[in-house]
Amino acid sequence: MHKLFFIVLMISSVFSNDYIFSDNIRVTESINDQKFPEIAVDENTIHLTWVSIVGNNKNIMYSKSEDYGEVFSTPFQINYLNNNIIAYSQSGPKISIYDNNVYISYADDRNGSTSVYLNVSNDYGETWQEDFLISDTPYLNMYQDLKVDNQGNLHLVYYNYAANYHLDDVRYRFSESEDVEFNSSIILGVVTDNMEPCDCCQPDLEIDNNGDVYVAYRNNEQNIRDSYIAVKRYGNQDFTEYFQASNLQDFINFCPSSGPSLDIEDGEIAIAFTSYNNQNVYSSISDTENMNFLNYATANPGTSSFQNYPYILLDNDLHIVWVDLDGYDIFYGMIDSSADGMINIQKINNDDSNLMQKDPIIYQTNDMLYSFWSDQRQGNYEIYFSKGINEFIISGDVNQDGIIDILDIILIINFILGQESPDSTAGIASDLNSDGTINIQDVILIINLILN
Repeated sequence: MHKLFFIVLMISSVFSNDYIFSDNIRVTESINDQKFPEIAVDENTIHLTWVSIVGNNKNIMYSKSEDYGEVFSTPFQINYLNNNIIAYSQSGPKISIYDNNVYISYADDRNGSTSVYLNVSNDYGETWQEDFLISDTPYLNMYQDLKVDNQGNLHLVYYNYAANYHLDDVRYRFSESEDVEFNSSIILGVVTDNMEPCDCCQPDLEIDNNGDVYVAYRNNEQNIRDSYIAVKRYGNQDFTEYFQASNLQDFINFCPSSGPSLDIEDGEIAIAFTSYNNQNVYSSISDTENMNFLNYATANPGTSSFQNYPYILLDNDLHIVWVDLDGYDIFYGMIDSSADGMINIQKINNDDSNLMQKDPIIYQTNDMLYSFWSDQRQGNYEIYFSKGINEFIISGDVNQDGIIDILDIILIINFILGQESPDSTAGIASDLNSDGTINIQDVILIINLILN
């Protein structure tokens, strides 16, 4: 009778649908650093690009998997001219797909000044055309982002620096579907006498289903570096709307290392950004009509360590990955429609070392999440990934036997004392208040749950 009561209690009150990340899978095997991964996913195919680094020399690599990441093709270099790639954290190559076309853009200084180049494959990544220039301003062009919209049109944004290396303006270019003949660039209008985008932070470009263009960037107004969004509506020739997406008065008198992450889905827009003053990642969701980002959620309220480098995915829920700088581990969390804050917080990398994991990204296909990152556990940086599989978890049922009882309490206490280590499912079931930490508060909650 008691067992039946507990099962009914779980199904009616604390039955949850969570993503559990798999064992880590190593994609690359080399003796050099492999960093800054980006992917595009379509059905069961993952198109992966990254930067291979040998000393000061960098090249753009490509590989794909047609079986959900079980096997990747042999990596090969797509840039035709060797060792001129310019890439940093958040600002490595960008990849987009449409039909059989795969597009990879990157920064290259082959002519003595950095510009943006594009490689195109018209057969789903089997063969590649020679790279060609797509930025159209002189001197230094960097921090580019490239996206393809639902009509196959290409959209490019990049930072344009003058001869004195000061940020002159931010540029946007457009190319008709499959044409790859870009229109002359236009200015976003976000560089003024009083402010400019933080000129060492990557912007993020997104296109909604209506064809509206959104560019998120970290602003710099006398070292106040909050996040903003510039918008060009479909049919307009210029960017005409500008929204402040964070208002934390984030005073940073040095060049920060991360910009905001943006995503759009079905009339909703989400942004995530790092506050250096608060040493945390925040996220906010709005509808695209109102563009109201007043309500922030904290990425990981259960820790005091510095959270940075957020990357987001918006579907019915908001999924976020970030780097915890206390140990340089990759973490994941989500916000669903019923949650007031972040839930299902878990560490994705499953090594027990203190070596660095960096550059996390997250994408989705067929109800499965994919997070890729660069990982130093083998000595040099290699590309790893993990699959987030959608599972039903009963909060408090730590041993997953369908009953919440004294055995689950004992397991939680053992986790707290370090006598046992939880796997991903047990860790989520033990964290009853979803604060990312298993502690005495979770013991109190499970006791109250049983007694009530």
